[in-house]
Amino acid sequence: MKKRRVLRGISLVMLGIAAVFVFCALSCPTLGSTFYLGGIAIGAEVWRVFYVLYVLIMAGLLAASFLAGRGGKDR
Repeated sequence: MKKRRVLRGISLVMLGIAAVFVFCALSCPTLGSTFYLGGIAIGAEVWRVFYVLYVLIMAGLLAASFLAGRGGKDR
């Protein structure tokens, strides 16, 4: 199997898992507890940002899989 096809499959599965995880995490009323990094409080609103960034990174990996292997032996 070509490397690009394998990367697309893996990143598509990872994006699906990330979407399900974020959906479950955001539907939970507690959404995680607040913790502190020094004097900075990481609360529920910051957790939401982290979850959205997680899905965006997974979508970026899926997009990058379409660019992998261009111009190499993998064609």
